Amino acid sequence: MLPPALRLGVALLLLPACFNPTGVLSTGEAGEADPGPVSETDATTTTTTATGTTTPPTTLPSQTNPTTTESITTVEPITTTEPPPPSCGNGFEEDDEECDDGNADNSDACLDTCKNAYCGDGLIYGAMEACDDGPSNGDDAPCTSSCQKALCGDSLVCPECGEECDFTQGCGRDCKYSARYVFVTSAPYSAGELQGLAGADAICMQHATGVGALAGREFIAWLSVAGAGAGDRLSSSFPFLRMDGQKIANDFADLTDASIDFPINIDENGLTVDATYKVWTGTKADGTFGEGDILCKDWMVPIGMGWVGNPTLTGYEWTDNGLVSCNSEARLYCFQTGS
Repeated sequence: MLPPALRLGVALLLLPACFNPTGVLSTGEAGEADPGPVSETDATTTTTTATGTTTPPTTLPSQTNPTTTESITTVEPITTTEPPPPSCGNGFEEDDEECDDGNADNSDACLDTCKNAYCGDGLIYGAMEACDDGPSNGDDAPCTSSCQKALCGDSLVCPECGEECDFTQGCGRDCKYSARYVFVTSAPYSAGELQGLAGADAICMQHATGVGALAGREFIAWLSVAGAGAGDRLSSSFPFLRMDGQKIANDFADLTDASIDFPINIDENGLTVDATYKVWTGTKADGTFGEGDILCKDWMVPIGMGWVGNPTLTGYEWTDNGLVSCNSEARLYCFQTGS
């Protein structure tokens, strides 16, 4: 047995292990082993007392984060001595620029887009162009394809300017024809081949194409359809001439007074034709359309009867000379249009 003094010392050493100064019970069931020392993480969590109250976590001095000082770095601005990026208008031709004169004047050789001025750009280059209507430029337009204003005498016909002709045979100083031509086609056609007024007009233009004296002139067929006479499509204050220069009538009024001065028996080539082939007309001497179903279904099919004229006569028969089968062949009278 230990001496009394030694037993007292052992008891004092065991006392801390049995004593709980806070009075807090273990979270485990009674009789369980002590969970061991509390970690720093557990020390910051909320603990529950036996009475259900919450005790704020205890922060130990060792858990306090050390105070840190943020380091601030100063960045100096970057400077450069390189020139700015190329741009149109700086007076230097760069990259894909065609030119750069350093100004925004679109009447000189370099546009404000740094492209060279050209005829058709819609801008007038004052030193070289008198006009520029862009895509509307043309040799038959008020502004020609060379960006010059259309003028009577420039050999270009500008209908919008009131010109009928320009420096061609039979053209007056005012760029209007001094006379209208008329011819009879050198070839005959069945009524079905005409294909109406539009087809007949196209045939007249085909015959005029390539004939020097007829160049640039517009021709239509002397032909009527139901409800529209040939005279409704033609008018002129100028005389009508054959290809040999003989005048057949002074004007439209003289043409439709039931007689003409000379027969229309000269074709587009200046050759004389006979009466072997008549001429499809469907038209009376006064220019009105013929009566009844005698127009071969408006010149579309070779069925029925068609009204014809005689190219060798000068009385009313020149246009009103009876009926022939629409399946027959006949010529066409072609008159130049214009007032």
